Amino acid sequence: MSKQELDPKVILQLLENVWNKYPHQRLGQLLENFVFIKGERGDKNSQKMFYQSDEKTIKQLKNEVK
Repeated sequence: MSKQELDPKVILQLLENVWNKYPHQRLGQLLENFVFIKGERGDKNSQKMFYQSDEKTIKQLKNEVK
C-alpha cells in the first residue's frame, strides 16, 4: 500500500463509513465485529488487535463498506 493509503485519515474515514452503515453499534462493537477477526478473537483476549497491521485494518474496513 502507498503512504497515502496508510494515512490515519483513511482508516478514520473508512471507520466512519462503516459506523454510518451500522449506527446502532458502539465503537467497541464496530472494532470487534468489523476490524478484528470479525468478532472471533482467536486468542480470546484481544491481543491480536495490538499486532494487526494497518494494511489489514484498511482491507477489513474496505470489505465491509462495499
